[in-house]
This record gives sequence, C-alpha cells and structure tokens, in this order.
Amino acid sequence: MPETILFTGNAFSVADGKGRFVLPLEMRRQVKLSSGNENRLYLSVHGDNPCATGFGESHRRHLFEEVEELAREARAQGRDYNADLELERRLGTIEEVNFDEGGRFAMHPDIRGEYGITDAIFFYGVGRYMQLWKPETLVDSKDRPELIRNKVRRWLDQREAGGGK
Repeated sequence: MPETILFTGNAFSVADGKGRFVLPLEMRRQVKLSSGNENRLYLSVHGDNPCATGFGESHRRHLFEEVEELAREARAQGRDYNADLELERRLGTIEEVNFDEGGRFAMHPDIRGEYGITDAIFFYGVGRYMQLWKPETLVDSKDRPELIRNKVRRWLDQREAGGGK
C-alpha cells in the first residue's frame, strides 16, 4: 500500500495578472508525490466547510476506495447503500488542473465562483488534502482555530494598509 500523503502548514497566494495562483512549495511537492511526479492538482468542493479542497491522485483514489469499502460493509450488514450517489458526491465535483514548475495554476471558474474567490487564497493543510479559502471567509468561520483566524486577519489588515499584495 502506498504511503499516505499528508498536507500540513499554511500559506497565502495572490493571483497574478493572468488570475493564476501559486501552490506553496511544500504543498506542491506533496501534490507531485501524490500524483506520480506529475504537475496535476485536483480541486473540489468541501462537503462541510465553505472552501475548496486540493489534493493529488492518491487522495482521489482514496475517495473512490473509501466508497467501495462502505458499499462492502453495507452489503455485509444487509443495509442499503447508494454507492453511485456517494461517488457523485465525492468524485463528481472534482476538477483536474495542471500547474507549472513554479506552482502557478488557474483555479477552475466553477470552484472559484462557488466560494467567491477573487484575488487571494489561503492554503491550509489538513491531512490528506488542503483547504483553499477565501481569506475573509476563513476569518468569519468560527469553527477554525483562533490562531489561524488571527493569522489570516492580520494578513488581511496588512494588505488593506498597503503592506501586502
């Protein structure tokens, strides 16, 4: 079984003149490792939080295998389980994007629009995947750790004062 790829840490990215964001270096390495050393990033919606998710091929496969396991368990217990519907929920919203060697990528417009992401993203590593937040939304998300919310708030304040991009 392949090693589990874990995303940790956090970083900001401001869109360039072409509207592209930059995948943080360590997260970029993890995505490439997860995607067979290819510059392939998968983006999707988060099921519970108002943010996008990003990950590599190994997590995409994990999502599929998890549904297969849930279906096996349901059959063994004699329960109904709609694996097709669950696959739609988990895999149907995934968009594949490529990034260049510098980590630049164009976020899919459907995902960008879903969360109101315009010119900045906060990348937040949370295990098997990373979350991609509109910074203002993360600050307003009371369930996020106070340390992270304060960090993003300070960045937004500095940016508004002209100290950041």
